[in-house]
Amino acid sequence: MNETLVKYFKSLGYVVDIVDGTDHQKYIVIRDYNIKIGSFTGRKCDVGILWVNTTPYVAPPAIHTNPALVTMGQKNTQASGIGTGWQYWSRILRGKPCPQAMMAHISTIFSEV
Repeated sequence: MNETLVKYFKSLGYVVDIVDGTDHQKYIVIRDYNIKIGSFTGRKCDVGILWVNTTPYVAPPAIHTNPALVTMGQKNTQASGIGTGWQYWSRILRGKPCPQAMMAHISTIFSEV
C-alpha cells in the first residue's frame, strides 16, 4: 500500500519523498501540499504519513505537517517523530484505507481547523 500511495500522490502532481524520521521510522512526505479548504486555505505545507508495514494495511493514526500550523498541543497535535519543525496531528482515517481515501482524509483534516 505504501508504494501505491506514493504512486498515487505523484500522479496528482505532487513531489513525494520517503524520509527517515528522527524516531527511526520511515515516512511518505508530500512536498508543498496546497491547503484548499478551512482556515489555512492558500497555505502550503509538507504532509507526512507514517510508512506502515502491516498486513493487511492499517492506516496510521495521524498525519504530520511541516511547518507546525497551530500551537503545539492544540487541536490534538504534538511534536512529531519526523523531526524538528514537524507537527503530529492525531486523526484516524475512517473506512477503507485506499489512496483516494487518504487524500480525502488529509483534506478533511484541514477543512476542520
